[in-house]
Amino acid sequence: MESTTAVQEPNPKHESASAREIQGFVERRRRRRAKISAQLHVRAVNANETIEEVCMTVDVSRDGLLFMANRKGYKAGQALQVTFPFSTDAGAINKAQPADVVRVIEMAGGKLAVAVQFHSAAVTSKDGAASGAFSVSGASALEKQQGMVLAVESDVRTAEIMRTTLAQDGYSVTIVGTAQEALDILRNHVPAVFIAEVESQDLSGHDLCLIVKRNERLQRVPVILLTRSAQPADYTASHQLGAVVCMAKPFQPERLLHVVRLVAPPPSQKSVYGAPRNMNSVERAL
Repeated sequence: MESTTAVQEPNPKHESASAREIQGFVERRRRRRAKISAQLHVRAVNANETIEEVCMTVDVSRDGLLFMANRKGYKAGQALQVTFPFSTDAGAINKAQPADVVRVIEMAGGKLAVAVQFHSAAVTSKDGAASGAFSVSGASALEKQQGMVLAVESDVRTAEIMRTTLAQDGYSVTIVGTAQEALDILRNHVPAVFIAEVESQDLSGHDLCLIVKRNERLQRVPVILLTRSAQPADYTASHQLGAVVCMAKPFQPERLLHVVRLVAPPPSQKSVYGAPRNMNSVERAL
């Protein structure tokens, strides 16, 4: 995951609020958001002009993001169409979402930091598909498939350990090597558990977690993230984006099995493990 440049101190000449109030606002948002640097596409139609540009995010959460704008014209309360994550690659999954500007801060040098919040209510299309960062157009809302574990893991040895460990408890395990393959499966299936490696090359595990958690059909699927770096920032970002837990690799197979059992009881042993636990209690149980 690319590091981001720290947001500069606001220029008090361009804000009616005090510099301390503005900085406090930015700091509160930083604590609630994960540091993710990724492209987004923004479109806004004002009375006199249309703003359309590709920008970079500074912070991202499940319900909003903060980005550095290249143009002026943004204002609090403004309605936007935001595509995040955004890619110009062929076959990329780009879906615009409605959002509102909640704060605009003019920084030193004239740059704008724009905080937006996505609409809480999902918009449903005529075919019954919920809109969101992950397009499921043309796919009906399927019931969660008990015992199905979908994982993104590029290392063949790790994938085999994962498959063997989970299969012994009766889970149906599907492991793919890329994020794109996982998204193709998620169009038509709702797994009991989704596992993704943070360092996935085509789309990071953090991005995948965000896509799942912002999709009405998939948002209740427990997400487990795996990371090679084991840096504190990885764990913080994973928690903020809604993952059940972030585990360092190489991991103990027994611990992975334990976590999966907690959030999705094995099909053949549901009476032993009971109903899936509240996501907030999982980490306390580890």
